[in-house]
Amino acid sequence: MNELKVLGTEKIGNFEFTGIEGGFGKNKKSILVKDIALIHGKEVKEVNRLINNNIRRFKNGIDLLDLKQVISNHLFLDYGFTKAQWGNSNNIYLLSERGYAKLLKILEDDKAWEIYDELVDNYFNMRYVIQKQDSYMITDPVQRAKRWIEEQEEHQVKLAMAKQETKDVQDNTPISSKDYQVLSRKIGQKLDRYLSQHQIYNKNQVALLRWDLNNAILKAAGVPARTLIKQKHFTAIAEALVNWEPSESTLEKMKAY
Repeated sequence: MNELKVLGTEKIGNFEFTGIEGGFGKNKKSILVKDIALIHGKEVKEVNRLINNNIRRFKNGIDLLDLKQVISNHLFLDYGFTKAQWGNSNNIYLLSERGYAKLLKILEDDKAWEIYDELVDNYFNMRYVIQKQDSYMITDPVQRAKRWIEEQEEHQVKLAMAKQETKDVQDNTPISSKDYQVLSRKIGQKLDRYLSQHQIYNKNQVALLRWDLNNAILKAAGVPARTLIKQKHFTAIAEALVNWEPSESTLEKMKAY
C-alpha cells in the first residue's frame, strides 16, 4: 500500500471534504465514505451498510481500505474525525475512484452520477495544486513548511543528477590529442623498458611485443582502437600498463625468430 497523505480541505461546488492521496497508488486520490455521504445527502451508516452488504464486489487495496485497519488510531484528527466518531465506528472506509464508481452502481440514481462526473473532473483527475506551487506562494504555514522541505529534497536530487550528468559527459569525452601523445609515449616507454630488461633486439619479436602491449591497453579500455579511448578509461589503462607482461601465446610466437 502506498503511503497515505492528507492534502487538506478540498472544495467541489458547495461541498468541502478531506482530500487524500495515496493508498491505491502513487499520486492517486481517494475519498472517505463520510465525505461521500455528505456530498450525496446520505447518512454515513447507510453508505457503510451498502458497502458491507456488497463487500464481495469491492477489492481490498484496490477499491477500498478500512482506515481502522491501516493507520494508527491517534491520527483520526488528520482525517477529519472526532475521537468519538472514530471510536464508535466499526469501519472507516476510504474509496479509490474505481471503488467510488462501484458504489455509485449500488446507489443507482441520476443525481449520484452527476456528482460523480464533477468529482472525476475536478478531484480525482487533478493533481494537488500545492505540489506545483513554490513554497512562498502557499499561505498556510504548515503546508508552506512541508513544501519548503520538499523543495530542498527536490533540489538535492536535481543537484545530484546534474553532477552525475556532468561526470558522465566528462567520462565519455574522447581524450585530447595531447593526452593521446602522452599515452603513446607511456606505452612506448613501457615497451622500451621490457626490451632493455630482456635484451630483445629482433624487429619481429619487437613487433609482436608492441602488438601484445597495445592489445592489452585496448582490452583494458574495452575499445577496438586507441582513437576511441575516453577519459573514463585512463584508470584501467594505467593499471594495465603497470601490470603488463607478454601473453603466453606471444612469447611462444617469438620463439620462431
